[in-house]
Order: sequence, then structure tokens, then C-alpha cells
Amino acid sequence: MHSIICATRGGVGSRAVEFAAIERAKKTGQALVFLYVIDTGGYGDLDDMMRPALRDELLWMGKTLLRIAERRAKAANLTAEIVIREGYAREEISQYAATTQAAVLMLGAPRFTTANIFGDDEIERFARSIRQSTGIPVEIIRAEGGSIPVEEP
Repeated sequence: MHSIICATRGGVGSRAVEFAAIERAKKTGQALVFLYVIDTGGYGDLDDMMRPALRDELLWMGKTLLRIAERRAKAANLTAEIVIREGYAREEISQYAATTQAAVLMLGAPRFTTANIFGDDEIERFARSIRQSTGIPVEIIRAEGGSIPVEEP
């Protein structure tokens, strides 16, 4: 497939990476895929009766975020595929990028490290682990501007 995979979750980091992915797709002509993962690892000790309701809400949120990203691509005269996966976010992102033989995986860095799943160091370690295990280039985009291409150590 050799497309640009843009993992998104909402927030300023995701907006920044979406715009960066759109620009890359415009320049390279590569297909663009926006990926959202319903992270089932976040269910914790939630009552079994509440899990379906939470899943439905997360699915709705994911579809909404992906439609927004898709509209951003359309405004740039691009067509983007949207994909929702369910499972542990780290595993699903890595597996999807590997399975589709992505040209690049783009991740948005969280603005506030204490309020997000990944902190700055953690997202860099995650990106490096994907790069090492799949060979796929990974780029981290920061909301404040700038990007970090992740190299193998």
C-alpha cells in the first residue's frame, strides 16, 4: 500500500499531525490514511454492563474525529481513507502500519505530557519501537511546530 498513516486521537497534537500528513500527501502523491484506535486498555475496572456504552461512545468520538480529518484532507483536494481499530492502541497502531506496509507512520505529540497516554519521552520510545520492529519510518509532529524523524539507535 505504501501510504502515509496518520494516527489521530483528538487534541492539538492530532490536529498538527493531520495537517502535516496532508501536506506530505500533497507533496508525495502517496495515499493518506487516518487511523483511530478505540483503546480497550482504558476500560480498566469498568463494570461489564458499562463497557458496551463506553465502547459506543468511543466509537462515535473516533468516527467524528476521523470525519473532521477527512474534511481537512478534502479541503486540500485530497481523498483520505479512514480506519478505526479496536484493541490496545500501541499494538494496533504498530500492527496496522506493518500490515499495510506504510511508507511512513506519523504521530502527534501530546501537548501536556501528564494529561495524556504518552509523555514526550514515552511517545519517542513508542515510535522507536515501531521503527525497530517494522522498519517503517516514524515521524513525531509537535503542536508547537517541528517534527522529529525517529531513527533507529
